[in-house]
Amino acid sequence: MPLSRDQIRQLIGMLGETGARIGLENSFYTAKDLRNIANSMGLNLPAKATKKIIISEIILKVSQRIDKPIEELLRMSSSELLSYFEKVKPKKEELLKILSELDFHPGSEYQKSLYKYAARQISETGMFQRVASSA
Repeated sequence: MPLSRDQIRQLIGMLGETGARIGLENSFYTAKDLRNIANSMGLNLPAKATKKIIISEIILKVSQRIDKPIEELLRMSSSELLSYFEKVKPKKEELLKILSELDFHPGSEYQKSLYKYAARQISETGMFQRVASSA
């Protein structure tokens, strides 16, 4: 019986991300079972992804705090993004992943104030996309 997203969220809530990861690694779920769970969550993993990688991606997806698609984030102003980030409190890794998808790679200095940096970069990218599409 495959685990649902809510069941994995409960597992993370009880054991933390590390405990949930270890629990899934030592569970009776095979890599194939976990791949099916990952696919049902919309995760597209490489064919040769190991059980450990599949579990990490599932945990990352379930514990994700930013629930808006990048397209919606790009339509937001810098101040709206900053308010949103302060509300949902995303993890550093989650913001870095979004920035990486937009081809931004902040140095260590910018990572100190990551919310502000991410809000500014995402907002400016969205503005440039809107200007380019209207030209």
